[in-house]
Amino acid sequence: MSVPDFTRFLRRLCNDAEYLARYSNRNFSQLIFHAQNDGFQFSTGDISAVVGTLEAAVIMDKDHEEIDGNSSLWRSMWGKPHLDYLVNEVARRFTGEELSLLTASLPGGA
Repeated sequence: MSVPDFTRFLRRLCNDAEYLARYSNRNFSQLIFHAQNDGFQFSTGDISAVVGTLEAAVIMDKDHEEIDGNSSLWRSMWGKPHLDYLVNEVARRFTGEELSLLTASLPGGA
């Protein structure tokens, strides 16, 4: 498991529009497989841990809202492919340093 690799992968997606476009329409299994071919090693558990942590941080720390059905972040995912939502509505709200700090505390994140 490699939370740091998924964090690096997210940063690459945020910084490279072509790379994001290449991955946007892939399903979960394809995303993990092709990311491994690009040198990233992460699991579905790593993805879940990072995404949940980042979404909670956006809602509580960035938007100053409660995590519930009224959180504005949830409305921003409607009608979007999940990876596009994750990159554009969640990950890009953090600096590279913030992403690393948030994910470093996760199991496998050090």
